Amino acid sequence: MLRLRFFDFEVFPNWWCCVFGDEPEDWDTYNCDVDSVKKNFKLVTSDDVNARDNLMSLLKEEGYCVAGYNIKYYDLAIANTIYQGFSPQQVRIVSDIIINPSLAYSSKEHLRMSPFAKKKLPVSSFQDLMNDATGSLKEKEAILGLDVLESSVPFDKEDLTDSDKEDVIFYCKQDVYAAMEWYRQVVKPYTTTKLITAKVFGIEEAVARKLTNAALVSTVLGAKRKEFGDENSSVVIPEEMKQYIYDNVPETVINHLLTSTEGLDVRLFENDVSFGNGGIHSVFRSNLYVESNDEWVLLDVDATSYYPSLLIQHKCLSRCVTDPGKYEWIYNERVRIKHLKNKTNQDEKSQMAYKLILNTSFGASGNKYLEMYDPYKCTTTCRLGQLFLAALSNKLYKTVPGLKVIQTNTDGIFIYVKRKHLDLVRELEKEWTKNTRINMEEKVIQKMWQRDVNNYLIVDENGNYTTRGGWLNQDKFRPGYVMLSPLSAYVSSKAAKEFLINGTPLAETIVKNKNIEDFIIVCKKGPTYSSVVQRMSDGTEEELFRCNRVIASKDKSLGKIYKIKMYKGRKSYTQMPNVPEYCRTYNKDLSTYDFDEIRKDIDYSYYLQRAIDLLDMQWYSFNDGDLIKEDRFSPF
Repeated sequence: MLRLRFFDFEVFPNWWCCVFGDEPEDWDTYNCDVDSVKKNFKLVTSDDVNARDNLMSLLKEEGYCVAGYNIKYYDLAIANTIYQGFSPQQVRIVSDIIINPSLAYSSKEHLRMSPFAKKKLPVSSFQDLMNDATGSLKEKEAILGLDVLESSVPFDKEDLTDSDKEDVIFYCKQDVYAAMEWYRQVVKPYTTTKLITAKVFGIEEAVARKLTNAALVSTVLGAKRKEFGDENSSVVIPEEMKQYIYDNVPETVINHLLTSTEGLDVRLFENDVSFGNGGIHSVFRSNLYVESNDEWVLLDVDATSYYPSLLIQHKCLSRCVTDPGKYEWIYNERVRIKHLKNKTNQDEKSQMAYKLILNTSFGASGNKYLEMYDPYKCTTTCRLGQLFLAALSNKLYKTVPGLKVIQTNTDGIFIYVKRKHLDLVRELEKEWTKNTRINMEEKVIQKMWQRDVNNYLIVDENGNYTTRGGWLNQDKFRPGYVMLSPLSAYVSSKAAKEFLINGTPLAETIVKNKNIEDFIIVCKKGPTYSSVVQRMSDGTEEELFRCNRVIASKDKSLGKIYKIKMYKGRKSYTQMPNVPEYCRTYNKDLSTYDFDEIRKDIDYSYYLQRAIDLLDMQWYSFNDGDLIKEDRFSPF
């Protein structure tokens, strides 16, 4: 197993530095404080006598995989420029061109150096922590609770003092540490699955670390890029499904989905239905509460491994895959292992690898940068998937007395039905499975609060709750994804959830919460804005970082946060969305704050009002199948 070596460059007009931090050997029990970790960091600067050689020895040391955030497009190109023997001034030119390619034509020297902006240093292994991720490292620092540190030294300063350099190095070390934490807390589980997949299929670790999941899957399946020229051709319905679909979906909808990639909104089975490239989405109505009882039951009916099944059963797999049988073998092996009573460690690892391949292949066929790119098959998969579910939803609605389709989503349907009609429901599910050759799974939902199709709270029959969307989100981590949800006053979402499920007063949940992270709101500027300021109550302004953490304060001398852009030579101010009237910033490492002191300053009324706003809507529910207004969930 390769050991990770994290690194990051800072490049100035006449000087550069690079900080390296090695993966701790006790990574799994890693619990060191920030300072002790940074003490082991190594530093190389352009001031060093043997700067180039020192840099190369660290980047090319055997047994290491170099890692960092966006190193594929920036840091490795900077390293290559230094390796080629260019001066700090020329390194800066390359840096500027990477950030702004239009600068390649600004001088003869820029034009001469521009090819190096796209040439990476050849290293035995690297892992870009931006693979399969979005956003800046700075945003991730803010969400992970790290020190949101920015250098005070302007990046165009030509004559750096020793103090300036110390400031930049301190800042650079923080970014390396942040990359390490981003990997440890978020990327590592994702990487573990990727490396297991590589091992199962005989792909070298050094190769696998460079690849995104989709690129790895493309490699595993031996895909070879081909041009088919049929990306604009009409989708063809499988013969065995034609009658079923034409019996249950309006012909105008069918014709649109078969011939157009444009979205379509229609009214079907008492739902507002949207067909699009992201799949089918429909909703009976917004602000709906549904509860199972002795007479009625709410069911989550899902198509089992829907997209992988479509790829196999209806030959939708990318035609660039040289051995389609391999994909089907992987599917069957995963099913076999899933049903084993006593799984071995190797079984568990193989199942993880197979799941990754099965769930990634559809998306890979729609990525024009991959060998698996096959736009016609990608469109066909999506359109057939929508038609199949729409047909089932409509047949259930037309056939089963009183049945309500609460919503449809990419691979499933929520239905509300009388228990005495469950046998009929299951007969219709079997009919659909017979036609599609795709199995279905059911799950009983005890309670559901549906704000809309993308935002809901459900409680299953075992009392476990699940939230979807940003409405009541209260967790920064998104398992299975290399991404984080911004901290956004989770205490208010938690209060609203507790009120809905257990009837707990909103204020009680908020006041009892002692987790500083739950009161934090992360606010960041976009790339089109130049800076961020806090405008105090007396009209003065304080410049802040690009990304900031705030808590609602009772101190009325404070003010709101604004992002600034220049418009016709003048500053244009835009208020950060969803920030309090009086903001106190908390941009140091969150573990360094004393919450007992902070709570004296917190404006609890702000978080209470925010919780009220999350619930302030007219809810509806069913009474023996009839829709009625529901007053139980009013926050007033």
